[in-house]
Amino acid sequence: MNQKTILLALFSSIFLCFSSFSLADEPQINAENYSSPHHLTETPKKASYGQKIGQKLLWGLSNSTLGFFEIPKNIIKVTNDTNLIYGLTGGIGLGILQTSGRTLVGILDLTFFLLPTKPIVQPIHPWQNYLTVETAYGDLFDPDF
Repeated sequence: MNQKTILLALFSSIFLCFSSFSLADEPQINAENYSSPHHLTETPKKASYGQKIGQKLLWGLSNSTLGFFEIPKNIIKVTNDTNLIYGLTGGIGLGILQTSGRTLVGILDLTFFLLPTKPIVQPIHPWQNYLTVETAYGDLFDPDF
């Protein structure tokens, strides 16, 4: 087989294996704490250094590879807020802008995963609170020691 195909299959398998670990460590959201704005930024109080950098590595991997989820999300949100014409044009533009931001934040997290920081982008993963929460960006390099 082609070496590129084997490499792509290997990276895809690794990503799929470790994405479940990332989701398993995240706090469960129920009706009581769903309205809290800080429910996605809280990390476990007793998380070790290895857990924090592993979680950051997985955040970076998901954001850098799945940032394109922002395009359909923004088309739907802008269409629901305004009309179809503006939703298609403005939603695509906003989606491309948010895709660029989320992908760059993912690359930044992958590059500096050894420095445990709080998540920069909210929601942390592109699929979380898909149509209910606007994508927002917080402080850069906010340490999580």
